[in-house]
Amino acid sequence: MIAFPGMLIDPAKKAGMKVPEDVKSIDDFDPNEYPHFNIFCLAQLGQPMPNWSAHWDNARVVAALTEEECKTITFEQLYEKGFAVGYSK
Repeated sequence: MIAFPGMLIDPAKKAGMKVPEDVKSIDDFDPNEYPHFNIFCLAQLGQPMPNWSAHWDNARVVAALTEEECKTITFEQLYEKGFAVGYSK
């Protein structure tokens, strides 16, 4: 489980997302300025991960979204695109 937004900065940057300079909480940045990072944080933080590298893979899924998709996507649609959370069997 990833607990803090700062833990997602490296995967987000590697995936090509624009990320805020210094972030300790979800309230430390404007979601309109960082739409992809906002979605990544909202969907990833506090979720169980099926494997140790899921957040790196999930970053690529979110980075591939358009800005318009970031405004309208549901969690179900995000999961359908390959975003993985939960426990592995």
